[in-house]
Amino acid sequence: MKRYFYLGLGSLAMCVFGLMYNWTVFSPAVSAQLNVSAASVANVFSVCQICFCAGGVLSGFIYYRVPFRASMLIASLMIGVGLFLTSRADQVAMIYACYSVLFSLGAGFAYKALLTTVMTWFNDKPGLASGVLVMGAGLTAFVFNVPTSLIIESLGWRTAMLLLALIAFVLSLVVSLIVRPRGIVRKAGKLEEGEEEGQVSTGQMMKSTRFYVYFIWSVLVLAGCSSLTGTAVSCGISFGISATMAATLSMIISLFNSVSRVFYGIIYDKIGRKTAMGIATTLFIIAVIILYCAFTLGSTALLAVSFIFVGLSFGAVPTISSAYILTTFGKKYYPSNFSIQGTYTLFSPFLGTMLFSALFTATQSYPLSYSYLIAYALIALGLFFGLNRLLNNPKTTAR
Repeated sequence: MKRYFYLGLGSLAMCVFGLMYNWTVFSPAVSAQLNVSAASVANVFSVCQICFCAGGVLSGFIYYRVPFRASMLIASLMIGVGLFLTSRADQVAMIYACYSVLFSLGAGFAYKALLTTVMTWFNDKPGLASGVLVMGAGLTAFVFNVPTSLIIESLGWRTAMLLLALIAFVLSLVVSLIVRPRGIVRKAGKLEEGEEEGQVSTGQMMKSTRFYVYFIWSVLVLAGCSSLTGTAVSCGISFGISATMAATLSMIISLFNSVSRVFYGIIYDKIGRKTAMGIATTLFIIAVIILYCAFTLGSTALLAVSFIFVGLSFGAVPTISSAYILTTFGKKYYPSNFSIQGTYTLFSPFLGTMLFSALFTATQSYPLSYSYLIAYALIALGLFFGLNRLLNNPKTTAR
């Protein structure tokens, strides 16, 4: 039962590693108290994404060189100190340095290190393990946004940030003291005799067609879903509903995104990558179709339904990614391989929200601004079939 205890504890910790998604609640209060424009703090989250990804990449490449406990203790300090100093910040530059850089680097490092470590206990169920863990990260906004908002209203944003610093530090510290990799993590990922076959190094993986086809699929699905997540409130308001109602609708995406991650993990383990990826691609296409039906009919109900399908497809990418890299390229180089795959998150702001903003500025039309979603859905479908053909062909499987 130890591995399931680690899985549950890890999922709780993942929830605080994803606190950068909580910034949207802090942004207005910080902007008002520091007497700066909203634009000056608008890129805090974007820098968080970059640093989170950088922390994950670093974690993957030093995983076998630094003991898990030592690396997690350092990450815990970065997380706790980063959030604490953010609560004391009196300049925007300090928020970028402490929240976007120090906290996010530590959180990204801890995220990848913990996921990799817990996965060593679930060689038989990689999909389930990754699904439960990334579900924790996906639930961050759903769990913390409302309580944080209430604390900000009553006690101020500094107190709210301080409380999050305490919670995040304690949870990450507990993980560093309790969770252990299965067996001894040998230097350079040395395997037992007979396990070397099928182990693909990071350099070899980055020359593999199997990697790039899946990587591009991940980028497009994530970019499409995240752009809808980031603009859900304003999109809902365009239908004539209140901002509060629109915010409530936007939480649908977060909820189904989180819950679906476990679903995809189970599907991956029980049936396989093809089915899990096929379901995700189909749901993404359905989400786009229903979204345009909602615009055509002016139906808020259809908009809500489209958000459900967006959330269901959104949850596939992180879950399938961790399991696919493990089962396709082996466990010897998994930490660094998975870290490279994780860089797909860097592309989502540019191909998602930022692209939408540019199109909306030019057209002032939501249907036209979301037109790239149609292209993403069709390309994702083509990549899905292409990967199936590639993996089914013995002559190309090694490439």
